[in-house]
Amino acid sequence: MNNVIIVTGGAGGIGSEICRGLAADGLKVVVADYAKEAAEKVAAEIRDAKGDAIAAKVDVGNPQSVAEMMAQAIAKYGRVDYAFCGAGVMTRLPVVEMPEDEWDRVLRINLKGVFLCAQAAARHMIPRKQGRSLSIASGRGVAGQARSAHYAASKAGVIAFTKSLAVELAPHNITVNCVCPGATDTPMSRSGMTPEQFKQREEIPPLLDGLTQKDEIVGLVRYLLSDATRFVTGQTFFLRTPK
Repeated sequence: MNNVIIVTGGAGGIGSEICRGLAADGLKVVVADYAKEAAEKVAAEIRDAKGDAIAAKVDVGNPQSVAEMMAQAIAKYGRVDYAFCGAGVMTRLPVVEMPEDEWDRVLRINLKGVFLCAQAAARHMIPRKQGRSLSIASGRGVAGQARSAHYAASKAGVIAFTKSLAVELAPHNITVNCVCPGATDTPMSRSGMTPEQFKQREEIPPLLDGLTQKDEIVGLVRYLLSDATRFVTGQTFFLRTPK
């Protein structure tokens, strides 16, 4: 398989699993992350397993940095078929105590970053009349979240952006969807919480007890990149029901 995917946030808890899983399927992977050393480690692990991957440092909120990441991918592989916009941050602060610059930082990475990366990828996909664009959203973007209103707002924006971009790119045979993993055991999800608080997260419904497993997320991404979903676009996929 010669398809090429860029994964932003590729050194993170979810992103690294997606990189490894898709590389095992034969995709060529650009592990893109602000943490260059961590991205290099994931890319090296993929190559050690006989996969094909490179690492790229990127600040997803900076258009010049995104352009450089894209240029690196094109220089190496000559094309970009898929984009997975997974870079994100989260902090826990009540609205009345939230500094403006913290609101701006989270929106810059979580929402503007999706816009810039999806835009850059689309510019390469449109001339070829094919492609898939995926992003990480969250059930918090639908249900809201106390002490993380900036995060919830950014993810609501990703969902709306996904629907809008899907309409624009449909004439070019490019699908656009987003994934809401639900409670997943990653360092970002655990930030600002004790182990007991994490176990009691309110977004885990009683009938779906337990955390989303990373391989479940990889499985959904595989499905959304498959021929079975070539007419599925503008959709938001929840791995756990938000409430």
